[in-house]
Amino acid sequence: MMPRRLFPPAVMVVVLWLGGAPWNHAFAGSSHSKEPPAPSPEQRILVGPLGYQPPGTLYMLSARPFSSLDFVDADHLLFTFHQPRLLRREVDAGGSDDGQMIHAVVLNLSDGTVSASAEWRMRDRSRYLWSVGDGKFLVRQRNTYSLTDASLKLHKYVDVSTPVLETQVSPDGRILVIEHQYERHTAEQHSKLAAQAAQYGEPPPAEDIQITLLDVASRDVLAALRTPSPVAVPITSTGYVGVARDQGDSFVVRFIPFQGEVLPLGKVSSTCTPHENFLSQKALIIESCGPKSPDIFLDAWNTDGKKLWSGHREGHLVWPTFASSRTGNRFAVSLLRVSKFVDLTASLIDEDVKEQVVQVFDTETGALLMETTASPILSAGQNFALSDDGDRLAVLRDGAIEIDKVPSPQVKAPREVKATSEPPAPPKK
Repeated sequence: MMPRRLFPPAVMVVVLWLGGAPWNHAFAGSSHSKEPPAPSPEQRILVGPLGYQPPGTLYMLSARPFSSLDFVDADHLLFTFHQPRLLRREVDAGGSDDGQMIHAVVLNLSDGTVSASAEWRMRDRSRYLWSVGDGKFLVRQRNTYSLTDASLKLHKYVDVSTPVLETQVSPDGRILVIEHQYERHTAEQHSKLAAQAAQYGEPPPAEDIQITLLDVASRDVLAALRTPSPVAVPITSTGYVGVARDQGDSFVVRFIPFQGEVLPLGKVSSTCTPHENFLSQKALIIESCGPKSPDIFLDAWNTDGKKLWSGHREGHLVWPTFASSRTGNRFAVSLLRVSKFVDLTASLIDEDVKEQVVQVFDTETGALLMETTASPILSAGQNFALSDDGDRLAVLRDGAIEIDKVPSPQVKAPREVKATSEPPAPPKK
């Protein structure tokens, strides 16, 4: 099948309701004062023999992906990582060539052996891999997307005609969101403006941004949104979430389905613009700021309008990234533990970061089920993964991939998830 080429589509441009506030893409999880016991991994697969070499400190806070972990199915794990080597510059590289070689292996969880391996050349250092469910993955090489599976063979999926800025896949893997440039000039105008910019040492002419929603299975364009600047779109296959200022520090949270009426979920008070994100196909979380606390406050709903739980995360845990089980029953969050309180806009230096914490929660109740650490520290995340059923956590740690069994919650968590909450104690024998 020939790859489909994605041009600025001649379809109805759907103006998505932005609610008067910029869309944000962030996740925050609860924390606690006492660390839970470290789990004993069921299995450790050494990564050195696979050719893995730890990254330098450049990667720690760069938000550039160095590696990825994903469950292919219950018996196999996909592990990809940067392979340091000199690359021949390609003639058709186009612009700056910041390419890299990615080594990919499929590991048998029964014995840790390699069942398939491949090398993929990437044309930049941005994120390159997303799971779309059923053991399939999207691989991005600059403006070209391919599909792969346990064979690691790449099958062309879609080409984007303009530079790609961001990529997102809905929690159930059914919707692909591509944020890319939209050429607002004619070819003649662009050439003239580009020549003038080059003459005076200025950047190329500014373009609009287009957010295109594709049905992963059919590759049909479902909707398109043009914006003057980049925005992040927290989305599922049934709709998206919007947060709008009501009055003062009060914000209204709504779920906006693609079909049907807008559903108000509730209100949050925040001294900063709240961040919204989906934890699963039906569960979403709002992250907000308190007036007299460095903590981040959390409110979780489902898309039917039910309030799931509330809580907060202490201010020493920052820069969250997450992974969800395919069933949506559990989610994992990675957080950087830092030596000082950091608000949502502050920057960090290497010396501020102490460790990368990975926690697993029950989606319905917000109960903390387990905690461990990942190393090397990577702000981009993707060095951890949850199995489809949420029963196992894979983490890159201390030169090995550790596979941990996620404990089941022993008691139903209260609706208020406090920072001092601890995982339930194991039952007495």
